[in-house]
Amino acid sequence: MFDSHDSRHQSMTQSSDPVQQREDEITRLVFDVSRLWRVQVNETLSEFDLTASAWAVLRILRDEGEGRTQKELAGELAIEGPTLVKLLDGLEKGNWIERRISEVDRRAKTIWLRPEAHARIEAADKALARFRHKVLGELTDEEKRDYMTLSRKVRDLLKSL
Repeated sequence: MFDSHDSRHQSMTQSSDPVQQREDEITRLVFDVSRLWRVQVNETLSEFDLTASAWAVLRILRDEGEGRTQKELAGELAIEGPTLVKLLDGLEKGNWIERRISEVDRRAKTIWLRPEAHARIEAADKALARFRHKVLGELTDEEKRDYMTLSRKVRDLLKSL
């Protein structure tokens, strides 16, 4: 049984317009998929004492090149400097990265992967690949292509705003 408060809340949050209803559902799905994916990535990476945010730093350094300044990394990750500093502190304590004084600007620090981190990064990457396959392996090739096409389109629309 619903009380009057529940029905007022329902009418305020749900539109009778089918287009609006569909867009609301898409929005909820985007948030749900993003949240659930991040939870599973964090769970997968927990055995390496990493989070999805820390993994993003390692992935950039591995895939796009080491020696970036903290400021450059913060920009690439779209996070504030203090947030990045906390991530880097944890990665440094875990012997994943090292900070070096920039040869170009002695006030800046550059970020480098520690040599012994490469094997652990490869192991974490394999664990993530198993997770991805567990989920995405359930989709047909056509579903994967459709998902990628739609995701790219939405991403590009968001970037153009």
